[in-house]
Amino acid sequence: MTTAVTDQLLRDLVVRSHAEGTTCLAVAAAVEHQDRVLLVAGTGEDFEPVWSLPADRVLPGETLLHGLSRTVSLTTGLDVTAVTGYAGHHDRIVDGEVVRTFVFTVTAADPERVCRWANIGHRWSAEPVTACTILGAVEAQPTTNPAGAQLIGPTPIHQLSAALRAGARGLLCAEAAVELLIKDQSWLYRRDFVESFVDGSDPSNRDETGYSDIAAVDWATAVAALDADRLPCSSGEGQLLRIAASLAEGIPLDLHDAVTGLDSVNTDLVARAICRATGHRP
Repeated sequence: MTTAVTDQLLRDLVVRSHAEGTTCLAVAAAVEHQDRVLLVAGTGEDFEPVWSLPADRVLPGETLLHGLSRTVSLTTGLDVTAVTGYAGHHDRIVDGEVVRTFVFTVTAADPERVCRWANIGHRWSAEPVTACTILGAVEAQPTTNPAGAQLIGPTPIHQLSAALRAGARGLLCAEAAVELLIKDQSWLYRRDFVESFVDGSDPSNRDETGYSDIAAVDWATAVAALDADRLPCSSGEGQLLRIAASLAEGIPLDLHDAVTGLDSVNTDLVARAICRATGHRP
């Protein structure tokens, strides 16, 4: 399952990664053709062939899509005609540094042209794209991948938002805080925040995405983590989280300090949240 690629998604992927402290980014291309995906050959231990998606790090000054087109062109000689979806990401440690690889599905002009590049080992695979196909799987190893090798898919934000709204329903301040977090499009997209500070009320009622029908933010613990520098983020993101927590649970806040420096978009979000909390129409 893939997610449509938009400018907002591309921005969010980079912003969330940097906020989590991961600044070394890479891209991998699942070139699709006739329900198959292109794999290219590399050399593993004992000179055994390793098959993986065309992948490379994003260079300084490049966007994710520029890096993707360059990677496909240099690796396979193909030209990307369309980026059709975002399939998720995979983190790995390289020389002590976390490298996050974003996987995109793409189409290419004349994909069979790769067969005419004698110096490129390749094959077309009908296997689903997983972390192993990014990193490479040695020939003769089992084709099934362990659960830990699955891609981390896009956050089901619509389900999480619905669960949080259900948990806050009827409480004006709680509703305002939740809406501020949803409209901010930052914190709820961060896996570290959601896993640590968003609680489902009924674990037995969770679906396959891991979210129940009702959820709530542990505001006090989240602000404590922010104070302890355990939630790296921009100043604006931190200010919005503090404002939301203050609206939801009355956590003390200097509003003058909190709104100083916010851009016009975030200032408007805060103003609308305050109006909602007080029962006034923005």
